[in-house]
Amino acid sequence: MLSAMMFTWVAVVNGYPLVFNDSARYLAGGIRHYIPSESPIAYGVFMIPFHLDGVSLWPVVGAQALILAYVIRVTLRTFGFFEERTFLLLSAFLAVFTAAPWFTSFIMPDFFTPICVLAMFALFRGWEGFAPLERLFLIGLALVALTSHVTHIVLGLALATLFAVLRLSSARFSPDRRSHGTALLVVLALPLVAFGTVIGMNLIAKGRPVITLDGPVFLLARSFADGPSYKYMRDHCDERRWRLCATYRTLPRDAQAFLWNPNGSVWSAGSQSEVRSEAGEIVSGAIREHPGETLRAAFGNALEQLVTFRAGVDFASWPDANGGSAIASAIHLFFPREVGQYMSSLQQQDRLDAAAVNYAYSTVVVLSIIGTLALVLVLRTRVDASLAEFLLVVAVALVVNAGATGALSMVGERYQARIVWLAPLAFAISFLVYLRQRDARVALRAEATS
Repeated sequence: MLSAMMFTWVAVVNGYPLVFNDSARYLAGGIRHYIPSESPIAYGVFMIPFHLDGVSLWPVVGAQALILAYVIRVTLRTFGFFEERTFLLLSAFLAVFTAAPWFTSFIMPDFFTPICVLAMFALFRGWEGFAPLERLFLIGLALVALTSHVTHIVLGLALATLFAVLRLSSARFSPDRRSHGTALLVVLALPLVAFGTVIGMNLIAKGRPVITLDGPVFLLARSFADGPSYKYMRDHCDERRWRLCATYRTLPRDAQAFLWNPNGSVWSAGSQSEVRSEAGEIVSGAIREHPGETLRAAFGNALEQLVTFRAGVDFASWPDANGGSAIASAIHLFFPREVGQYMSSLQQQDRLDAAAVNYAYSTVVVLSIIGTLALVLVLRTRVDASLAEFLLVVAVALVVNAGATGALSMVGERYQARIVWLAPLAFAISFLVYLRQRDARVALRAEATS
């Protein structure tokens, strides 16, 4: 409980949970029981029992804080650290020196991105240390995390592949380090079940077996900004006569403006169904005709996203309900008793300045990566096998998250900030392992000389 309280300080200082304009889609989807066209509905459903169908958003922050504290605790248990003092010190370090509390306080599925990584790793490596009910809870938690956002499914598939490789390598080189066979089957199945669940829900609700209805439009925004789709439309509009051809030359060459520019976005070119249908056709054609350029752009965007991770940048104020803000309208409609808190929050007053903490967070991330590499060099052949796996899992997660967001959607500060705090966590665990091994060596030397 004390650890969870540490991770809520941003919401407490702000005076209300942090929100984004897209938070409205998850709140409305959950409360009104429909699947948004832009994203899965799992996060909206997750929030229902906590905000009690429109009573308060504060319990959602509390639930997220408890989940984060629990997942950090089971991660430590996986490495054999059970001391309460170690857990609380690690929680304090993450709460003060990383962006973790910003996303715990955030009403968006971004909170669940690192949960995917930690829950899947705990199941894979710590399976035998958990009671049956705890295994079921972790499996359920991982499924909620994976189904809460499209990029999480991509992340889960990549991690499942990595776990399979780790199992094969451990079976070949270190038979005594084999992970439990059931654990491997579980982590392999989790992203597939999540993928099937999202597809199945859209098939039932919308009559189409897709992850999201607007997925092709988001891909078009990225490809249009990078150039391949723009060139493809320029070369084929005369023959194909898509509805988008009438306006493509005036559409913004920026992915976000392409989607949401109030003075002329892609959605103004035709009906939503027409835009979605043409988007998929244009993107696939652009990939066929410009594969090299598409691949180079994807790599460049992923690399840019990998090093773009300032926290707090997207937590600006939103216009009031009369100004057309979706989240302001949602707060007024679903949480009328909290309108005063929302309007007087630092975020809504545009006084939530994260510039100073961003310097600290960025510095901690860089120093953590350097420190982890230094500890690995110090430990050399004495690197704990579970630690080596965890470091590899974190590294792959950071790279895949950057690719799933920057390469497929758009480069955004919060997309990498939501998960980059795993680097300081990896350093802290590496340091704890180092101290344990150092103490063990000292004890052995003392015993030998006595």
